[in-house]
Amino acid sequence: MPYLAFLFICLVWGASFILMDRASHAFGPVAIAVCRLLGGAFVLFLYWRSSPQRIKLSAGSWGHIFVVALLSNALPFVIQPYVMAQAGEHAYFGMMVALVPLATIMASIPMLRIWPTRRQLLGVVGGMLCLTAAVYDGSTRGISPGLLALALSVPFTYALGNTYIKWKLDHMPPLVLTINFLAAGGLLLLPLLFSPTTLAAMHLQGPAQPRDWPLAIASVAFLSILGTGITILLFIQLVKEQGPLFAGMVTYVVPVLALVWGQFDGELLTPTQLAAIVGVLATVAIVQWGAASPVPAILEPAAD
Repeated sequence: MPYLAFLFICLVWGASFILMDRASHAFGPVAIAVCRLLGGAFVLFLYWRSSPQRIKLSAGSWGHIFVVALLSNALPFVIQPYVMAQAGEHAYFGMMVALVPLATIMASIPMLRIWPTRRQLLGVVGGMLCLTAAVYDGSTRGISPGLLALALSVPFTYALGNTYIKWKLDHMPPLVLTINFLAAGGLLLLPLLFSPTTLAAMHLQGPAQPRDWPLAIASVAFLSILGTGITILLFIQLVKEQGPLFAGMVTYVVPVLALVWGQFDGELLTPTQLAAIVGVLATVAIVQWGAASPVPAILEPAAD
């Protein structure tokens, strides 16, 4: 059963990148993010109702929850569909989720005072070099530096948010935390949907000529129910039952599946891009191979 759950998560999150592209045919990045976050929170809330965990949150805890919701949910869930729509491709940006474990090691230094081992440090340096090659490849294909910078911010905001959980909220049950993170992230973005002028000023409005409504609506529903709610619940269970090292292997497989889906869409896969993703995955595998440490114990995010 753990391996079936693992495979299901990989397949769903790998497909999420192409589904974000399809959803953007009719919806803007903020609308996609709000539907995913609130829809995912609702699915997990229904599960929580079957076996409620009562916990009293202090004012300070709510502050920490909103920090994580902003870093790990609101920002990346808007940025991902935005950069995909602007660049007209999704596989290239999907591979960047592989940097989450390396970014987590870097974020753990100032927050948790956990310094990387020599092997981890070499992995971070190697991953950054591979990433430099991937960024260069993107720039030669006409992707603007601004879009590349936004895309690169996603694994780092995920890592910062997850490290912050370990730093300030490690005592709270994962399911309760996840419901609150998703709901808070959706609520942070919700006011933007009622301000078309603000969305237009930030270039986050929907397409000028929405199309493919049935496909777009189905894609948003899939992303909300499966891509955010159910898969996050399964991921939490994997962390609890099999450990974070086993569950964290998801971040190795998802980028590869995203590239496969990109080929289904006829997107360009250059030798540089392929070498970069292989290099990143190799450095992450070297860093985490065989050994539990405080860094892998940090919950990995939903990276789609």
